[in-house]
Amino acid sequence: MTQIDAPQRFVLLDGVRGIAAVAIVHRHAEAFFGRPEASSYLAVDLFFALSGFVLAHAYGQKLAGRCITPFAFMKARFLRLYPLYAIALLSMALFFATLYYLDLPTPIDDLHRKISLAELAFALLTGVMFLPAPFTLTLNGALFLISPAWSLFNELVVNLAYAIKGARAGTKGIALVLAASAVVLIFAAFHSGKLHLGFRWHEMYAGMGRVFFSFFAGVLIYRYRKVAMEVRPLLATLCLIIVACVLSVPIEDDIRPYYDLLFVLLGWPLLLSICCAIAPGPWVARLSDLLGTASYAVYVLHIPLLAWTVFLFPALTEPEFAVYAGSVFIVFTVLLSWSLTVYFDQPVQKRLKRWLKAGASGNNTKASSLPEGA
Repeated sequence: MTQIDAPQRFVLLDGVRGIAAVAIVHRHAEAFFGRPEASSYLAVDLFFALSGFVLAHAYGQKLAGRCITPFAFMKARFLRLYPLYAIALLSMALFFATLYYLDLPTPIDDLHRKISLAELAFALLTGVMFLPAPFTLTLNGALFLISPAWSLFNELVVNLAYAIKGARAGTKGIALVLAASAVVLIFAAFHSGKLHLGFRWHEMYAGMGRVFFSFFAGVLIYRYRKVAMEVRPLLATLCLIIVACVLSVPIEDDIRPYYDLLFVLLGWPLLLSICCAIAPGPWVARLSDLLGTASYAVYVLHIPLLAWTVFLFPALTEPEFAVYAGSVFIVFTVLLSWSLTVYFDQPVQKRLKRWLKAGASGNNTKASSLPEGA
């Protein structure tokens, strides 16, 4: 067992995030894999917990010490999310515009209604501002043109709360947030029979409960983490296998609320506590690095990629091809996402960080030291 100093990047957490992103793609690819029976939507709660941990690592001390303002932090968060999101948004808008031009109904919404150009324009406008539409879109039955963007909106809400108050809150204050959020989650799980909630207006309270609990659980875990890490290849591999199993095992409806609450309230925090204290072996580290690098792009781009793939190549969804085609689609999505991240998003992020630092220096603020990779 080898000990190493605390890293600037937690490679095993990258692997966890990457597997969670792939689980979301599998869930949404119903045209290939059928309607999912697993609680793979719990990947979103894992994303929130990982985000709390990573942002506490990257920004916690700077926000607590007022070395960076909440405004500068939120500007950095918007710019971090926006370039790949903009590609996804434009791709999805073009998809619906094509359907409108061809006079075809939307295949995404269950009712398969015709495309409303006015609604598309409105959804594009609210989407550009990273805001949910004030009504459920008939385009896709969601609040955003990019349906997974509901979780990015919730993420930005909790980011703002963290920047204003959370980074300087003590353990007791965070514990109160966790307790209140847990009550919301327990009510939501038993009221709806699951925690697959938050992407429509009447479920917004549950979505906020999900993000506030998991994000601040991640913050608290970061504060009490082990500073030195141990190289534990077998345990690291086992953690990734557990994540994959939790997100893929079919769950009966009568136990689903218990299952969801077990992993959101206990399982994911425990897993994060273990994963942040260990490092994987070289092969798992390489896989984790690839999946982690691709994960955000996978999450935000897979919906337009899926829509265009099924539209252009409908024969791939035939029963004899569907599972194989879906597996190829997932691999393609990961590799394309990795390429876009490395060759487009990362260079853009570097330029944006230089711009933020230059602007901060020009205004004589303390926000000139933004962490790399955040």
